[in-house]
Amino acid sequence: MKRMIAAVCATFMIAAALTGCYDPASDPNMKLQNGTTASTQASTAAATEAPKPADFKNDLSGLRDYLKAMGYVAIEQDDKNVTKMNSKLIGAKDGYKYAMGDVTIEIYEFDLSGDNKTRDDTIASVKAKGSFTLYEKEVKAYLSDNGKYLMVYTNAKIDENNKQSNEYKARESALKAFREFYK
Repeated sequence: MKRMIAAVCATFMIAAALTGCYDPASDPNMKLQNGTTASTQASTAAATEAPKPADFKNDLSGLRDYLKAMGYVAIEQDDKNVTKMNSKLIGAKDGYKYAMGDVTIEIYEFDLSGDNKTRDDTIASVKAKGSFTLYEKEVKAYLSDNGKYLMVYTNAKIDENNKQSNEYKARESALKAFREFYK
């Protein structure tokens, strides 16, 4: 009998604790006073205040901040999901990889001045066939419209034949934002 009373008490305590954590303002299904939902209001605000590339510096950190503001890159506490890449292997000035669940995004910045055969070969390869070779492996990559940045976007869940999937649409949306950064 004591166990049953303890179980009932524990259930009530858990229920009370969980109800204390409920925030109706953050509930997307919660109706606001004017009849719209919180998620609708947030979506409308986000659409009207979309970040513009000109709001960010034209360098790798600016690109990262832009992609972060657009929601394509997330950075965990203490940069646990960020890796500095050996960008010299592709002739880039700098590069970082951001791992976010199934999605991995690598971004690189090229210094387009001076002679750099590795850089030129990488850029020419991406322009010609949409990939470059690294350690005998073909890596699918994308160039920004200004040619200064390169992105490697990886998500094993993307089915190239299903253009209606969320994963495919997310990649295409991220690539559109990336390509338009400082056109």
